[in-house]
This record gives sequence, C-alpha cells and structure tokens, in this order.
Amino acid sequence: MKTTDPSGVAKSHVRANPQGGRQRLLAVQVLRAVGALLVAWVHAINAAEDALLGTPKQAHFFHWEDFGASGLDIFFVISGFIVSLVAARAASEDRELRGANARQFLSRRITRIFPLFWILTALSFVRVLLAHPEHTTKISWLPTLLLFPSISYPPGIPLLYLGWSLVFEMYFYFALAAFLYLTPRSVIRNTVLLLSGMVALGLAIDIRRPLLIFWMNPMVLEFVLGCVIGLLFARVSKSEGSFSKLGIVLAWVGALSLAATVFTGYGMASEARSIVAGEDCWLRVGVWGVPSALLVGGVIFWGPAMRSLPARIMVFLGDASYSIYLCTIPTLGAIKSVWHHFGNPGPDVGVFMGILGCAGTGVTCYLLLERPLMRFFHNWYKPIPFQGIAGKS
Repeated sequence: MKTTDPSGVAKSHVRANPQGGRQRLLAVQVLRAVGALLVAWVHAINAAEDALLGTPKQAHFFHWEDFGASGLDIFFVISGFIVSLVAARAASEDRELRGANARQFLSRRITRIFPLFWILTALSFVRVLLAHPEHTTKISWLPTLLLFPSISYPPGIPLLYLGWSLVFEMYFYFALAAFLYLTPRSVIRNTVLLLSGMVALGLAIDIRRPLLIFWMNPMVLEFVLGCVIGLLFARVSKSEGSFSKLGIVLAWVGALSLAATVFTGYGMASEARSIVAGEDCWLRVGVWGVPSALLVGGVIFWGPAMRSLPARIMVFLGDASYSIYLCTIPTLGAIKSVWHHFGNPGPDVGVFMGILGCAGTGVTCYLLLERPLMRFFHNWYKPIPFQGIAGKS
C-alpha cells in the first residue's frame, strides 16, 4: 500500500530501493525549508529597513540584500519535479479512468493551494479594512481570489503579496491536468512542450499584455526544468547503477553557482513586480533558475541521509514551508508594529528576529491550519519527523 508525502508523491517510487527513495524525498523537503527561509530572510531585511531600525550590515555585503528571493526559484523547480511525477503516476489510458484521474489530480492541487491561501487572504483583507479602508479599492481581485492573471497591464498582485508566485503554479497545474486527460501517456513531455512553446512564442510577440505576461513568461521554464529532472529520475530509478557521486557534484555546482550571484549580482531579477511585468525574466532563469535545477537535481540523485536531529528539523520545516512562505509578509508586518517595544534591537538583530518570527508563525499555521486542512481534504497524515529521535543512537 502506497503512502504519500505532503505533495502527494508516492514514497515507494523507487522500487529497487524504497529507503533510498524516501531519503530523496526527505532531502527535497530540506530544500523546501531552505527556499522558505531564504524568502523570509530577504523580506526580513526589507522589514528592518522599513521599520527604521537602520540598514542591516548584511545588506552591504555585495548583493546579499535581495539574494533570498532565489528561494522561490528553488520552489518552482521542486514543484516541477514533484507535481509532474504525481501527474505521471495518475495517468491511465482508459478514457473513463483518465477523466477521473485528471479531475482528482486537479482537485487535489486546488484543495492543497486554495483553502490556506483564502484563509490568510481573508485575514489580510480584514487587517487592510481596519487599518487602511481606502486601500481596498486598489485590490486586484482576480489574482487575489482565484490566482488567475489580472486582465490589465501592468498586472495586479494578490492582496496576500507572495501569492503572485501561485499564479504561475496554477498555470502549471492546469497544463498538467489538461494533458493528463488528453495524452496521459505523454503528460510530462507534452506539458514541457506546451510551456516551452508558449515561452518561445512570447519571444516573437510582445508578451507585455494581459494574460500573456504569465502564460508566456520565461519563469515557467523553471517548472520545465523540474519536469526534465522528473523524466531523468524516472529512467534512472529503473537502472541498477548508483548516481550518488554525480548527484553530489551537481548539487555542489548548483549551490556554488547560486552563491556566486551574491558577488556577481542579478540586476532587478529579484523584484517580483519586474518579473510579473515581463522584465528581467530571462536573467532570473539564467542566474537562479538553472543553478536551482542543478541543486535540486543533484540532491535528488544524491539522496543524502536525513537521520540527524538538525536534518529532521529541516525536514519538518520543509513540510511547513508552504505555511512559512504564505505567512512571511503578514508576520513581518505584525513584527514591524511591535519592534519599538524592544527599544531598537539593531537592524541585524531585527532581521534575525524577523526570520524566527516567520518560521514560528509558519509552523504554528502548519500545525493548526494546514495539517488539519490536509487531513480534511486528503485524509492525509504525516508524523513529525523528529519524534522519538532522542532515543536513537
């Protein structure tokens, strides 16, 4: 009987080595934690500056200030890998079954994304309504409620700010669901071709117009890179050889390439509004998307053991990464309003407090909201990974 991880991936996906397959999934969860904490970090730096604590010293370290935005690129590649494999395993040639499978796949993705997003959006709306009611007239409702691209240019951003990335996610999910029904045997390949073809078409026309700005945005190539990793992984998992050494090399090349951008710079590629306006997208895919794919693919083929307590804590934070990600901006907004009660802790201490606050709020949200929602919609349960580790040698 197969069980699934929070993203719906079968844990028994490597038949020859189920334990090795589990380690790969746990390692991916660690990368999800890294991605979420990087995003929290970049916004904590901005929050410290906005709260007039001063400019953190770390913000003066070459291009470190906005580097944390690269955590989102890691997320996109991981999503491309995991969700494409979920779709491939749901494929069926039987016309009746494939229709049911496509509906089930899409309903699981929708119930995975929207309930928590809507709850946090509602809380954000109440906060705006009470503090700045005049701002409610400026809300872009299509992305805010449906995670659908706005029909204006420049495109609107969801009220829950980091939800802009989920607009890309939903586009990817709908493409997979369509091919899961139309061509289930080639669901990943055809999704790759569609997304790549739309981006190529965008090179020939002006994508800076409503809807096309998302559907032809080069950022979707990061999902494509994750899909390609999934296709390679499916082949490799059937072979007898070990690819762990190659995985280690690829992971280090990806990590070092990402880190190198702290020193080389990345222009305005870190700015969300630049990306959704169709600017600096190719730069971002090049400087962060490709290295993220090397890092994620390397870790997947490496499959490092996740047995230590720190590793298991990171796995747990990876499980809670969606909550941490969505709670980042609301949490930092609340922290900014109470920082003055601590005197002036200094900007760098403020950044550290902000990251801890985002992680703590996200974990709380995960335990009280996200996990119960997952149980309700998916009949899903996953134990906390570091339970009982204290008694192990």
